Amino acid sequence: MLLNLYSLVKTIFSFVLVICPLVIFHELGHYLAARWQGVSIESFSIGFGPALYQWKDKNGTVWKISPYLLGGYVKFLGDEDPSGLTTKDSDEQSSITNKKPWQKIIIAFAGPFANYLLAFGLIATMVLTVGLPDLNEPIIGKVSESSPAKGVLFPKDKILQIQDHPIGSFQDILSVLESTPLRNTLHFNVYRDDEVVEVDLKSEKTPSLNEVWKGNVGITPGCTWKKVPTESYIGSIFTVFINESKRPLEIFKKSNMTNLSGPLGIAHQARDVLEQKDPGMIILLMTSLSIALGFFNLLPIPLLDGGNIVLSVAEWILGRPIPHRFTQVLLWISIFILGLVFLYSSFKDLTRYVIIKNFLSYLFPS
Repeated sequence: MLLNLYSLVKTIFSFVLVICPLVIFHELGHYLAARWQGVSIESFSIGFGPALYQWKDKNGTVWKISPYLLGGYVKFLGDEDPSGLTTKDSDEQSSITNKKPWQKIIIAFAGPFANYLLAFGLIATMVLTVGLPDLNEPIIGKVSESSPAKGVLFPKDKILQIQDHPIGSFQDILSVLESTPLRNTLHFNVYRDDEVVEVDLKSEKTPSLNEVWKGNVGITPGCTWKKVPTESYIGSIFTVFINESKRPLEIFKKSNMTNLSGPLGIAHQARDVLEQKDPGMIILLMTSLSIALGFFNLLPIPLLDGGNIVLSVAEWILGRPIPHRFTQVLLWISIFILGLVFLYSSFKDLTRYVIIKNFLSYLFPS
């Protein structure tokens, strides 16, 4: 029980370590744009809930660190709530309510833009230092706890052959495993420590989880890095940035909805990557999450930056503020929609990740 509690705490800590810089950068985008447009900032919070620590700067902004580190917010003068969806009238020129729609659009867009800018900088750092990743090499990155592979296969093992199937990529490994009946013993040829070793592995129930590893033995892919020629730096940076920017769009494909991850899934992924102690993989993860955060916030849903942009465009076209009652209705609708997405993604996470299942099995034994 203590081991599983330690693992859960480690997972949560990994999430905080990876996500906090992205949230701070996002909110700094809003903060700097608001200062640029002459809007007073009442508070800048990393996390939600009551402040654990806060201080006030010379401009009157209260900086907070709060316990629920699932995001953050910047509260402008004139905001009724941190979402910026509902406002209160103010006679002060520095109030967000007295700014023109195009200024509000700049402020709302600045957060996601900051995330994309950060992602571009991270990609440039990755290309210039470690090179380009190749995630399809048949190299093991991590072996899951309580999995059939634990103690048999190890990180950095290169799979050369399974049974009589030669292995050229990690996808080849998955194809062989998925076509193998449950409980069959598999013979692996593995390159490890400058020599080829042979091991046998059987897919079976894990005693602590009562979980069947069908089509899986509990391994995740590792990564090899290829240096980029100096003359290809710029092209490689833009190519990776464009490809990573397209990735969030894939979630709208019906076949990919089952792969949607929420905070629990992201936390587990962060823990796996940090345990590999590969700087390039950490940069790549933070790049993907930064782009995902920017993209998600640009969705035209009230409560998100994209929703605020749409409302500001509507205000610009109509030539008058959007009625308060209408924005209140939109607020509750968006809370409902985002709540459903959170519950769905959290449910998928709970049924997907071993460590969480294991911990819950101790809390709620059958």
